[in-house]
Amino acid sequence: MRLLSIELRNFKPFRHLRLPEDEDAVLPEGLIIIRGANSTGKSSLFDAILWCLWGSDAVLATNDELVNFSSTHCWVDLVIEVDGTRYRLKREFSRADGMSVLLSVEKENGWQRIAHKISDVSSKIREILNLDLKQALDTLLVRQGEVARIANAKPTELRKLLGEVYNIELVRQMGSQLENLESELDIKIGVLNGQYVPPGYIEDEIKQIRQNVESFEDSQKEIEGRVAQQEDNLKGLPTEDSIEELLENQREIDQRRTTYEATMVDRDQFLTDAGVAEADERVVAKKLDLLRKELVRNKEEHETTLANISNIDKEIGSISGTEDDLRKKIETLETVDVKGDSPAECPTCAKPLTLEHRDEILVEYRATIAEGKRKSKELAEERRELVESKEKNETRIRDIESAMDALDRLAAKQKDVVDRRNALEESEEKLKSALSDLGIKDIEKLLSKHSARTLSELYSLATQLTSDLESLNRERESIQKQIETQTQTIERKTRDIARMKEIAAERDNLKSLLNHTKHVRLKLVSGFVADYVVQKRLIGIIRGATNPYIRSFTNGQYTNIDFIAKAGKGRGGAGLVLEVRDERDVAKKKSSQLSFGDRTAISLGLRLGISKTMSSIRPMKDSPAISPRIRCVMLDEPLAGLDQTRRSEVVRSLVDDLSFKQIFLITHTDVQEWQGVSMIDVRSEGTASVAVLREGSEG
Repeated sequence: MRLLSIELRNFKPFRHLRLPEDEDAVLPEGLIIIRGANSTGKSSLFDAILWCLWGSDAVLATNDELVNFSSTHCWVDLVIEVDGTRYRLKREFSRADGMSVLLSVEKENGWQRIAHKISDVSSKIREILNLDLKQALDTLLVRQGEVARIANAKPTELRKLLGEVYNIELVRQMGSQLENLESELDIKIGVLNGQYVPPGYIEDEIKQIRQNVESFEDSQKEIEGRVAQQEDNLKGLPTEDSIEELLENQREIDQRRTTYEATMVDRDQFLTDAGVAEADERVVAKKLDLLRKELVRNKEEHETTLANISNIDKEIGSISGTEDDLRKKIETLETVDVKGDSPAECPTCAKPLTLEHRDEILVEYRATIAEGKRKSKELAEERRELVESKEKNETRIRDIESAMDALDRLAAKQKDVVDRRNALEESEEKLKSALSDLGIKDIEKLLSKHSARTLSELYSLATQLTSDLESLNRERESIQKQIETQTQTIERKTRDIARMKEIAAERDNLKSLLNHTKHVRLKLVSGFVADYVVQKRLIGIIRGATNPYIRSFTNGQYTNIDFIAKAGKGRGGAGLVLEVRDERDVAKKKSSQLSFGDRTAISLGLRLGISKTMSSIRPMKDSPAISPRIRCVMLDEPLAGLDQTRRSEVVRSLVDDLSFKQIFLITHTDVQEWQGVSMIDVRSEGTASVAVLREGSEG
């Protein structure tokens, strides 16, 4: 068997723990050191594994004591691998419902249930591991303080222990009927233990439940008072739908009033643009007729002005052309050379030209130019005045056209105003009707009555009161259901007390029968064959498996462990004495002659050697080849009695040990050689404990 993962909740100091944390990962092989301060929960991890596999008989605490103080139930979920097949076992205990367990096997399509009854699961686990609980506790687990059990055992106890550990086939054959009976009795007792709860505990639970019922009843009375108060608060307050209808009416009125006022503003702007004081149709028609006449008159004036401006422009152009022509003639005449009275030829008309005549012409030309400039100036001034008149006329035409357009649109806008006013009055009438239906004359009085400023606030108040009332009613119903449930629980637990007494009586009878059966099988049957099997076969096998551990753990000081037969007294038969060779003193020594540290190291090596042989031993030639499928060992603080050197030797040896798939070693002492070894660090965190897996070099 190899442990792949463990998950637990509310188990002893752990509220929730999964190792490893990743659901797809598995616990490593080889040595895994579990370290932490005292009382942090290191040994609780071993208890969780044993309890999940074999139930409460595998641990020193009751099911009740395994539950974390902060809870009423606990569970452990293990995944193990045996001969290449993975199994999942989940065991759960509830103070209210007792024990439940589920065993599954991994298939291609997931986990498949193979057993769920406590007795069936116990049988399947024994079948899968080929190991019963007693053998497991003797080989799989070394509890704290028990490491020297074999080294310090008396001869008869040592012989008995070896026989029990190896479950000798001949003994099983000779006592098969007794074993079957024991197995059946164990299962029945286990079932009864799983079902049994101390009556005193149930009575305490009933007492607590009755107190809870009283508390629920007090709460129910208090809630009923609050319900009555809420119902009083809702009296006289309209329903949410009624308030919402009023609120919608109010919003509609506000919206239509805003629209009406905005439409009136637009209408008034059209009145201003049209130049009228009111939107009466006759006033508008008269104003429109006047504007049309004025528009015709202004357009006629505009055309006349444009014609006058055009004429002036033509006249000014003619004057300008004449001036240019005369200036060219003046320039030409001024270039003619006229001497004395001799005439010259006129360059403009080819007639004879005297000096006096030329000068007269020049004077005439210059006078004509001057007169043209004066006339042009007068015409330009006249043109400017005409242009100003034209622009004023054009502005007035635009104003008239704009006013006429405003008058044209004023009628439509006035219709909008009337429509909006009618819609507003309709909404106001609707609000009055709604108020009348509710028997309310004024909204303000309604708001004042309930200390609300607006209908929205009143609606929120009604909604809150209604919601609170519904919540209180639900809470009242919930408490009533809890009272009924708790009352039914009291009745059921009262019946459970009588049933537990019957179970206790039946269990005590079965235990008495089981003890008698074991005495017959172990004292008579086992005692008869133990000497032969143990002395003739097992001792040699154990010696070969144990000596390497002892040499390594003691740094070669002790070798050649052996068991010496010694006659016993009474029906117990012959006993065995543990003997070992001390290479330093070159002498054989009995365990009683060794120091406490030496006995501890040798005992640890012997326990590991026994566990190692469990996977392959055949005590007799005819013993079956099937042997326990346990390939791991759990060591609870085995290093406490060793000095630093011995602790280091043990750890180095366990790191290199390939005999086991996994070795779990609990310690709170410092070991220098654990670098590279997988660690589970356990620590307290508040009122609970936590654990962290660090694989390999992470430790």
